[in-house]
Amino acid sequence: MKKIFGTLLILAVMLTSTVAMAASRETTYEGADLSTIKRLAVALPMYYRVETAEPTFEEFTNIIFDASKVAHGYVISYDEIAANIKRDTGVDIKSLSNEEALKTYNDNIAKYADAFIVVTVINSHQAVQFFFDVKDAQSKNFVYGLRYGTRSIGKNSNDYKKACETFYKKFDKAIDKSIKKAQKNNKD
Repeated sequence: MKKIFGTLLILAVMLTSTVAMAASRETTYEGADLSTIKRLAVALPMYYRVETAEPTFEEFTNIIFDASKVAHGYVISYDEIAANIKRDTGVDIKSLSNEEALKTYNDNIAKYADAFIVVTVINSHQAVQFFFDVKDAQSKNFVYGLRYGTRSIGKNSNDYKKACETFYKKFDKAIDKSIKKAQKNNKD
């Protein structure tokens, strides 16, 4: 009887812990050299507010940048990129439609950053999913991606910031791994 109870208890703990654990899938794309990324810019996210407790579009864009305080690299806010584009081209991308702003951003981003991040949030279900996609600023090719989500993420600013912080920490580790790989290849 004690063995059955003990087994059931262990099974219950394992089941509840796997539900609470975060699911993530990390990808560094073929041929990508993350060691060359010194400046990462924040692009407009693919995000639509579903519930009133969630941050607004502008708040979420700022959350993505604010979460970068845990990053080791240099991260440039969307607002700073927009100001630089306005200064250099005379085009205010904040006053454009999302489609026009995206095109202008993509045409100019290589002047200000080595790569940029686009965050997509799927928040229409119980479990919120985040897709963090990093693109090379020159080629616009994907270099790194992280899919992150768990049922324990609430639809609020604090939990969205924690998810973004998780991205920056994992991205830093991926960059460190790429640097070590490049150093190893240089020795050979």
